[in-house]
Amino acid sequence: FDTEKYGLVIKKFHEYRKELGLIRARTANFQVEDIINDMIDLRKKYPHAGYLRVKKLLRKRSKEVTKRVIIEYMHKYEPDLVRARVRRRLKRRRFWAAGVNDVLCVDQHDKLKRYGLALHTGVDPFTGKIKWMRVWWTNSNPRLIFRYYLDCIKKDGYTCLVTQSDPGPENFCLAKGHSFIRQSLDSELEGTLQHRYMKEKNNMPPEIAWSNMRCNFTPGMEDILSNPDVNYSCDNPLQYNVFKWVFIPWFQAELDVYVDLINTTKRRAQTHKILPHGPPDDIDE
Repeated sequence: FDTEKYGLVIKKFHEYRKELGLIRARTANFQVEDIINDMIDLRKKYPHAGYLRVKKLLRKRSKEVTKRVIIEYMHKYEPDLVRARVRRRLKRRRFWAAGVNDVLCVDQHDKLKRYGLALHTGVDPFTGKIKWMRVWWTNSNPRLIFRYYLDCIKKDGYTCLVTQSDPGPENFCLAKGHSFIRQSLDSELEGTLQHRYMKEKNNMPPEIAWSNMRCNFTPGMEDILSNPDVNYSCDNPLQYNVFKWVFIPWFQAELDVYVDLINTTKRRAQTHKILPHGPPDDIDE
């Protein structure tokens, strides 16, 4: 717009922001007592979430709360969780990626199979963006894994240069299908495999995603699944099929909320990290 004809002083901007209800955490001035009920509710799904994750979750509930208030709540009502988080030790490993969409790392997660749930994810290691995180009753079907990949590139409108996974027959369709797509786009790649099979524990980006999920998301879901008041058995075909029909869509919806939270959250700055520090969605764009 024409800045010589139209202007907006900072005072007027603050007035507009206040009228729209877009206030900052200091202006809202929430105290520990104001977030107790929200924290009790959030801890049912995210029992181990740290203050940064809690701050983001409270923002989803239209509450801008300062870091000081959240930490004060945790030290007052959750001292055991605070001590448990302080005792953790970071293990550093090096992973190389040339840039955005250079590598797509995929992996399956079997720790919830005792409940009849099999998870699968795809991660861009450069941006840290979770491309997909899907749940079904199996993650060993090669066609299903390739379907996840096709849904992803159809949504994005582009594909990566190389895919990467653990060795295993469930990734054969993905390896062959991605190589075919890349060869169709670039004739010089004909006869090459545009997929990397990594040795055990070397496909690190998805393992990091699973570790974070196990810490921040899974405990709340396991509390729901382990409800002793519900008489449910995976060995009962009728109960298991009803469970798949009812619970899996709900679980997928909760996963989508978790993935959106991860992809829109800015990473904590690290002096030893040379990758961008913004939210994964912003870096990916």
